[in-house]
Amino acid sequence: MEKNNYYEALLYLLRVIVYADGVFDEDESNAIKEICTIENIPESYYKDFCNRVNGLSEKDMYVNGIDCVKDCSRDEQVKVYVWLYKMAEVDGTVHVKEVRFLLYSFRQADIEFEDVEAAALKTPKLKRE
Repeated sequence: MEKNNYYEALLYLLRVIVYADGVFDEDESNAIKEICTIENIPESYYKDFCNRVNGLSEKDMYVNGIDCVKDCSRDEQVKVYVWLYKMAEVDGTVHVKEVRFLLYSFRQADIEFEDVEAAALKTPKLKRE
């Protein structure tokens, strides 16, 4: 299956943020599936991705995700961070490690929080939000 940088960046970094608080629960799993549907990521692509990253460390997933983000257009980069921002809220609380991850990631990609916040207002809400 041919890799898509936007899909890869989004999926890698979603995995990092959902594991940031040490728990990957059903709400987060459902939210990732919902994001995949909204972003037209085929289920087969997502399953293939999950198989490929099985056993990767959090650090490797983060590095791979950031590398993929750098190859995305500016609009795609902002979209990745919008979904991460929304995902941080899915379980009802935003963990300190999730906040740190988001802020550090914004810096790595040279993305302004205000740009993400503005774009998030135009993005569909996730069912749990």
